[in-house]
Amino acid sequence: MTNAQARQTFMESEKGRSLREQLEMMVESPLYNTHAFSLNGDPEGAVFVNKHMHYMSSHRSMNHSQYLSNLKLMTKIR
Repeated sequence: MTNAQARQTFMESEKGRSLREQLEMMVESPLYNTHAFSLNGDPEGAVFVNKHMHYMSSHRSMNHSQYLSNLKLMTKIR
């Protein structure tokens, strides 16, 4: 399986869909500053979600729950 196929498989998996959903909830929530990550005034947060989904799909052996937890801590508005 090539890298592109492995990434696509991850994105379509239950785990990938769940992670994407959580990232999208972060973008919609006023509790997290996800706008700093977006480029070209992306109002819907697609850049933020896609950037982190690409990273997680490239590093499939990492602890994705921990990554998401750390991301929430870094983007939380205090």
